[in-house]
Amino acid sequence: MNKPELMAPAGNQEALKAAIANGADAVYLGGRQFNARAGADNFDRDGILAALDYAHERGCRVYVTVNILLADRELPAAMDYLYFLGAARVDGVIVQDLGLAHLARRLLPELPLIGSTQMTVTNAAGVKYLEQLGFKRVVLARELSLDDIRAIREQVELELEAFVHGALCFSYSGQCLLSSMIGGRSGNRGRCAQPCRLAYTLVDEAGHPLEAKPEHLLSTRDLYTLDRIPDLLAAGVTAFKIEGRLRRPEYVAVVTRAYRRVIDRYLADPRGFAVSPAERAEVAQIFNRDFTPGYLDGDPGVELMGYGRPSNRGLYLGRAGRRQGERWLVRLEAPLRRGDGLDVWVSRGGHQGIVVHHIWQEGREVPQAPPGTTVALELPPATRPGDRIFKTSDVELLEEVRRTYTSPREEPRVPLTMAVRGRPGYPLELEVVDPGGNRVQARTAVAAAVAKRHPLDMATLTAQLGRLGNTPYRLDRLVAHLEGPVMVPLSELNRLRREAIEELRQKRLSSWPQRVPSPESFRAGLEVCLTPRGRVQAPTTKTTITGYTGLPGPVAGNGYHRPRLAVAVGDGEGARVALAAGAGRVYLAGEIWQGKETLDTGDLRELVALAGEKGAEVIPALPRLWHEKEAGKVKKRLEQFMEAGARLIMVANPGGLELLQEYHLAGWGDYPLNVFNVTAVEALAAAGLQGVTLSPELNLEQLREFKSRAPGLPLEGIVHGSLPLIVSAHCVLGARLGGKKPGQVCTAPCRRGRYGLKDRLGLVFPVATDRQCRFYLYNPKEMCLVDHLAAIAGLGLAWIRIEAREKPPGYIRRVTALYREALAALGTREESRVLGAAAREAEALAPAGITRGHYFRGVIDV
Repeated sequence: MNKPELMAPAGNQEALKAAIANGADAVYLGGRQFNARAGADNFDRDGILAALDYAHERGCRVYVTVNILLADRELPAAMDYLYFLGAARVDGVIVQDLGLAHLARRLLPELPLIGSTQMTVTNAAGVKYLEQLGFKRVVLARELSLDDIRAIREQVELELEAFVHGALCFSYSGQCLLSSMIGGRSGNRGRCAQPCRLAYTLVDEAGHPLEAKPEHLLSTRDLYTLDRIPDLLAAGVTAFKIEGRLRRPEYVAVVTRAYRRVIDRYLADPRGFAVSPAERAEVAQIFNRDFTPGYLDGDPGVELMGYGRPSNRGLYLGRAGRRQGERWLVRLEAPLRRGDGLDVWVSRGGHQGIVVHHIWQEGREVPQAPPGTTVALELPPATRPGDRIFKTSDVELLEEVRRTYTSPREEPRVPLTMAVRGRPGYPLELEVVDPGGNRVQARTAVAAAVAKRHPLDMATLTAQLGRLGNTPYRLDRLVAHLEGPVMVPLSELNRLRREAIEELRQKRLSSWPQRVPSPESFRAGLEVCLTPRGRVQAPTTKTTITGYTGLPGPVAGNGYHRPRLAVAVGDGEGARVALAAGAGRVYLAGEIWQGKETLDTGDLRELVALAGEKGAEVIPALPRLWHEKEAGKVKKRLEQFMEAGARLIMVANPGGLELLQEYHLAGWGDYPLNVFNVTAVEALAAAGLQGVTLSPELNLEQLREFKSRAPGLPLEGIVHGSLPLIVSAHCVLGARLGGKKPGQVCTAPCRRGRYGLKDRLGLVFPVATDRQCRFYLYNPKEMCLVDHLAAIAGLGLAWIRIEAREKPPGYIRRVTALYREALAALGTREESRVLGAAAREAEALAPAGITRGHYFRGVIDV
């Protein structure tokens, strides 16, 4: 069985040392820019160089995260950064942005690319797409089961990386806009504020609470898979990834050590594999929100979630018993030492943390006490009998693991073989060989002499050559070939050792390859790739749609083109209404929503024909995402689209891009592809797409850059509707109302009514589910930009879109008509009046209010 790579997080230099000292095969870290953990300490360029030298000298690989979406103005600096990383001998770069990946493959073809989990790769088709782009590895979505991973492995050669421990996102990574839209801090830019960890109340359609109090309904437990190492290996996982670049070094040390020991023990003796209680306890003690194996066995239902609290639980210590003056009796369920940290779950006031300064047992103070004993402790004033107590930090464990990366004597050393050759009248020769076969030789600057009193012997040579101090090496074996009694000054012997070790160090470091062309070649290529490509080319044919001409000529006197109007709907009825109201294009959702109709081939053919009669078009969509177990149904659905005569297919993930190529179909890229720069448009054009819907996280300034720089591919912006802020494999409704537990059938509350989640400010986020039981949390506020259509028309977009997949027919009809009327008024004397009236009516249709999205703010740091 192949040994998997154990990859640990390094949020700073101490964490890097902790990971390597405790057995990591690789670390991943981020620079001061362009990485998805902006809150970590991270590394400047000198720090990255030092980290690479430190890790590589010890045989550990280093991957650097460049895993955020990038604006056009950031691409030159990002590519310069990638060149620096390749020249510095980094082992791989983790990327999310399709534009950056496209540039990297063109200009740095030897630099290994790893597809970030932010790319939302959930199926074999997605892996194949990255494989054909030249990626080395992909980080699979954390929602995949072992069966999903196994089915993917059977179809691809690409390395598969999976998270095995640490925090889980409630949403599919790369598909969450919650922090971005409600607070302006984008997870796609590394600034997530984690609003999913806050408390929410489940309410019905009228806003009435369905539960007694707010709970952390979107806060997941922490992933833990120590017991599942055999299953992950059997499924074909190449690299085991520990989450935690925001965690302290002690956490990195404890968790890395546990997984290192368990992996090695399993590989040495698969039949006798077991995880010890001590290993489980240590990993739980260092940090946990309760543990879950995630989705490895399928949908875990309520067992995925930590409803009670979103922070560290620690280990259960006991309950407050009888009070004795200022102290409380506690019967210990775990060992306790002076200096340990406790969290008391007081009946009134939440959780209160303390550090143990005194422990009394049978009337006398003791430094520690074992489990099973009763002790007296000073607890917070609000404590009541029966309150639970958890140990959140163990001073002994922390001191133990700190030594592994702060004390040179504790550091694992690379074993060296040394051979000494010498005879009188000639320089003494030293040869040093490491386990990788790197070999260096050095000679003394003076000739060896005949020893009169103290000839060199094995003891002397071992003592002097073994003095390797703070280096990462140790003398493992020494061979001496000395002809007669020879001697050299000990100072010369020490110099010889230092020279050989330094030469070995340089040889070990240089054995890690550089993967960049010459600086001149790179600069020239970058200039060509980033040169402005001219204006977006509009389609050359006119199409008249019941009363207004879509995208041919400029609006008189204003120098811009009218974009055409597209509407995204959730079912056939919504499509018919949108077409009747004047939409030039209708996107038919790839998901089948609970309570919505399923369209067969005949229904689809009828819709396509109806659109054609109106000079419009229907574009059916593949699902936003799918797992491998659903791949057969997705392909069958795609074949139905073809039979129905659909000319374009909308796709929203890498798997969809691959299927279009497999079936030789034309496609349109949907906004979940996170197109954030012009080069990403170029990449998708190269994949065969006929147009792209841009990221809703772009602002007007960035969109103007698209107008002047984009290739001749039609582009679309979303201007109206309620966007899903979260897409999750965990259904809150099923878990809280449907009795959904592993092995149980959900009672499907989603079919009996509509629901929402109310936050602490009183806003209600509507929710919806599809037939695959995926859960969608929507923005309570409607995006509305109808009164800004003149400015948007000046952007050169071919299409503007209304998002109405979850909306009823009456809403779709009226909003489509409003935008159609507003577009027709652009450039006329009636423009201001019509746009103002449309805005007022649209706002009246949004009971929770409207938002401008990111059009006037964006997510780029100023």
